Amino acid sequence: MPKNEKEHAEDMLSFDELKDKVQPDTDETDPEVAALLDSLRDIEPPPEPAQTPAEAQTPAEAAPETPSEAENYKSIYNDVLRSVMQNEQESEKTTRKAKFLSDESQFVDVTDRYEGFADLQKQPEADPPAAAAPAEATRETEAKAQTETEEVPAEEKQYRTFNEIFKSGLRKIFPNKRDTVGEGIRKVIVDLSVLALVACGVYFGVYAYQSHAAKAQQAEITGQIIAEDTVDSESDVWAEFFAQYPNIQLPEGMMAKYAYLYAINQDLVGWIRIPNSIVDVQVVQSEENGEYLKKDFYGNYSRYGCPYMDYRNDPKYLGQNTIIYGHHMSDGLVFADLTKYKTIEGFQESPIIQFDTLYRSYTFKVYAVLITNSQADDDNGYIFNYTVTDFGSEENFMEYIAAVDERKLYTTGVDIQPGDKLLTLQTCTYEFSDARLVVIGRMVRDGESTSVDTSLAVENASPRYPQAWYDKQGIANPYADAEKWMP
Repeated sequence: MPKNEKEHAEDMLSFDELKDKVQPDTDETDPEVAALLDSLRDIEPPPEPAQTPAEAQTPAEAAPETPSEAENYKSIYNDVLRSVMQNEQESEKTTRKAKFLSDESQFVDVTDRYEGFADLQKQPEADPPAAAAPAEATRETEAKAQTETEEVPAEEKQYRTFNEIFKSGLRKIFPNKRDTVGEGIRKVIVDLSVLALVACGVYFGVYAYQSHAAKAQQAEITGQIIAEDTVDSESDVWAEFFAQYPNIQLPEGMMAKYAYLYAINQDLVGWIRIPNSIVDVQVVQSEENGEYLKKDFYGNYSRYGCPYMDYRNDPKYLGQNTIIYGHHMSDGLVFADLTKYKTIEGFQESPIIQFDTLYRSYTFKVYAVLITNSQADDDNGYIFNYTVTDFGSEENFMEYIAAVDERKLYTTGVDIQPGDKLLTLQTCTYEFSDARLVVIGRMVRDGESTSVDTSLAVENASPRYPQAWYDKQGIANPYADAEKWMP
C-alpha cells in the first residue's frame, strides 16, 4: 500500500466513530443524516485483487486507472466527514426544518415547498432512531398545536347555532350599541317604515275580511225572506214556520215573508230597499238609538252595525216622520249609496224608496236632500232638527217643510201637503267634521201613482248650509242672520 494511502487510512474513522461524530448523542438528530449513515453501514469495500508480476510496473509505466467502487465509497465517506467538520465550526445554529430570523419569535419554514413532492412519492418513511423519536414527536406535536392555535381565529366557522343567527339578525335590523349614530338613525327610520307598512297591511287585511263577512252575512239574511211567488198561499208558509218554531210569538197581523227573520231577532221592524242602488237591508228598533251602532242583526259586534229606526217611532202605524239611521261604509254597504242623492243625476236614477214594516209595504217619493250638522258648534250653536217624529200641528209641519226647502240641494218636483207622512234617512257625509246627509221621502198617497217625473228636478242656486260648510269653503254665510226654525 502506498504511503499516502496508509497515512490516509490512519486518519479514517471507524463507522461508529463517524456515526457519533455525525449524530452526537443529543435530542437534535437529523433524520436524513441518520438514514444516510444507515445506508453506508452495510457497504463493504470489495477486496483488492492480488497483483501479478506482470502488473507490478512503475508508476510511470502504469496506465491510467478508473476509480474503483471502493474508492467511490471512500470519496462519499470523506465528503460526509468534511460536511460534519464544517457544521461543527458554524457558530449559527441552523436546522433543516427552520431558519430563524433576527426576531426569534418569527421563522420561515423552509420545508413547506418540499412537502407536496414528498406526498406524491408515497414512500414509507424510515423510522427514526428510538432515542430521537420522542423528542421529534414532541416538537411536531407542539408545532401542530401552535399552527392550529394561530389558524382557528382566522378560519370561518362552518356552521352557526340558531341563537347566533337570531342575535345576528336582530343586530342587523334593530339599533344596538355597535352602530354608529348614522347607522342607528337609518335603522330607526327603516324599522318605523316597515312597521307602518305591516300595520297598514294588517288593517286592510282585517278590513277586507270584515267587508267580505258583512256581505256574506247580508246575503244570508236576505235569503231568509220568503218570496211571495214561491208558495201557493200564506197559510202554507205559516204551517211550515210553526212546525219549525212552535214557541215563537209573532205580532198579530205580521206578513209571513219576514217570519223567519223575526224568529232570529225580535227587534226586526222592517226592510228598506232603494231600486237601482245597493241599499237593500233589514231595519231594527231598540229601546235606545245607539244599541245597533256597533252590533249586527245577530247581536254580534260589527263596525257595520245595523240600520235602526228611531226608538220614538211606531213601527206598526207610521207617524208624521219616521227616521232610520245607518252607517256610511267606505265599501258601499249599509247606507253608503245614499251619497248618490247629492246630485240630480243620482236622484233621477232612484226617485223612490220602498219601505216594508212587518205589516205593510210602503212607497216613498224622494222630496229633498240636504247637508246639515250634528254638533251645535258647527252652526253658531244651532242644530237643524230633522229628527222630529211628531210636529203637533199642520202649521208646525209646514214650517218645517219650508225650512227643508231652504236647505235642499235641488227641487225634485214632488209636492208635500199638510197631512203627508215623511221617511227620513240619515247617514254620515264628509263635507266637514260630523256632517250629516239627510234624504227625505214623502209617502205615496192612496190612489197616487208611484212614478216620478224626474225631468222636473231643478238645482237650488243657494242652499242653506251650516256655518262650518262656509268656513271650509272660505266664503261668507248669507244665512248667518236668518231665522232658525225650532220645533
